[in-house]
Amino acid sequence: MEEAKNMALLFFMDHLMQKNGRRTIHDLSCQFGARGFSEEMRNAVGTTQEGLTEFLQGHPSLFTVEGDQVILNGHNDLNAKNNPLLQSGARSRNYEKEAVDFFVTKLTKFGPELQIKSLLGHRSQAAPEVRLVSGRHLKEFCEFLQSQVDYFVVEGDRVRLKNMPEPDENAIEMDDEGRPLAGVKAKQAAVEYLKSVLEQNEDQPIPLDQFYQSFCQRFSHTIRQDVATNPKELLQFLKLNRGLFFIRSNKVSLVKNRPNEEGSENGSDEGDETNNNGMFPLDQSSLTRIHFVKALKPAQDLIARLWQDINNMEKKVVGLDLKTVTVGVDGEIFLSLGVIATTSQIGIFDLASSDVIILESGFKGILESEKVVKVIHDARRVASLLAHKYVVHMRNVFDTQVAHSLLQHDKFGKSLHEMRPISFINLQRVYYPQSIMLSDVTPRKMSQSPNWGVRPITEEFQLTIVEEAHCLLSALYQALSNLIPVHLRGLFEDKCIEVNHPEVLLASPNRPPPQPFISSPYRASTRRDGRNGGTIMQSFSPAPYAAAPRPQMSDACTQTFSTGDIEVLNVFYE
Repeated sequence: MEEAKNMALLFFMDHLMQKNGRRTIHDLSCQFGARGFSEEMRNAVGTTQEGLTEFLQGHPSLFTVEGDQVILNGHNDLNAKNNPLLQSGARSRNYEKEAVDFFVTKLTKFGPELQIKSLLGHRSQAAPEVRLVSGRHLKEFCEFLQSQVDYFVVEGDRVRLKNMPEPDENAIEMDDEGRPLAGVKAKQAAVEYLKSVLEQNEDQPIPLDQFYQSFCQRFSHTIRQDVATNPKELLQFLKLNRGLFFIRSNKVSLVKNRPNEEGSENGSDEGDETNNNGMFPLDQSSLTRIHFVKALKPAQDLIARLWQDINNMEKKVVGLDLKTVTVGVDGEIFLSLGVIATTSQIGIFDLASSDVIILESGFKGILESEKVVKVIHDARRVASLLAHKYVVHMRNVFDTQVAHSLLQHDKFGKSLHEMRPISFINLQRVYYPQSIMLSDVTPRKMSQSPNWGVRPITEEFQLTIVEEAHCLLSALYQALSNLIPVHLRGLFEDKCIEVNHPEVLLASPNRPPPQPFISSPYRASTRRDGRNGGTIMQSFSPAPYAAAPRPQMSDACTQTFSTGDIEVLNVFYE
């Protein structure tokens, strides 16, 4: 009975910790039927709310009962080290060892390497004392793992077993220069080995867990970090090579001229014969084709060179990417970097340095040019920012987010409003997995979101910045364009216009209406006249072929730093 009481105390302390240290008697009594709350524990605390109240009042050092409220004493300062029920001298059980064994078992089964937050998700299956010992939140859980140096190795946001099995030295693959495999070569070697394993068992599909064990026995952890560090990542890797590997019911086999089958909602019917649109490959040797500018004059020169490339194209298409950062407690979004890719070079513009670059370098002219197709993923995320802060409305946009939604709508019949947005990395997996196979990106990098506000920008980071615009232009544009049926092309164009051009901008206390830039030749917006309820449409002006507009003399009282004269309109906003 004493052990049951202690287990009940731990259970309620754990529940109160997760609920900010305060709950009602009724809520705690509802936990009588929770998993992990045994019949012996219910009998120990009483089977009614009255019995539970008396039980908690019998431990005034742990709980304070005020009316129907139960408060956990010292909630903000309580942890495994000062918890009287978990102190090693007070109990014969080693709760810390139990917690270590629990997480070692989970890593052995699902690892041996996982993201820390993924391992934390398994903690809900542990006993209450294990959850208390290992920490209440992610930070405390990381500290617990880091303290167990004999069992775990913590690297960034990932944790792995320290004593995980490694293959013999003779099994470690080396490249032609005698160095351990890395990057693309490691991926190619993994594909060849996994293919050979399946060829030896052609008649019998291999379960994914067993397949991963074979992979671990062949390659060291250093190489596995470039390919897959757990069965889930191996599954994603195999899907990148779906022309070779067939996965069904968590079993892997080789593809054998199987007929086209209906895929999942995120599946596609694309072929693997996607060319690179005559564009240069993206690697260390291509750094000479990547130009980073953070001042107005270099930006103007770069835009002029990009225009030369565009004008030499038979079909004028560029890859476009706008990187944003979120600042402040209110989560205000700002443009940090702009990327424009042509078939021969890529420009990176540091938009965080000054608004002048986007307004006066000619960058805005490309965005609003009717004759240039801008291929971008999920234009909606930046269209509102461009419209409100810069009065820039992108024209002639090919939005791959819209294209994917339309293809899923046509295939599965779901409403466009019900479609969930797809991330760019998943878009690559679906329509052009070769781009991941042919890059040095690792599973660790794929699970992390870069901070686009980091300065200074290194050459390695430049390759990361331009990757999306490069892939959009080199492969995804042609692949998705070929997949859109003729009967959906009109709807696709309408949807691309819809996400880039808000029809009416209404004022609000949090976001006032933008000030119109009357003298700008690029201005294109819609305003509602409050006097007669009519709508005034102002047409777009063609984007001039110029690096920057000629400066004009103006009265200082009506002059802005980049947009010329201000003209006051008698406009009312609803």
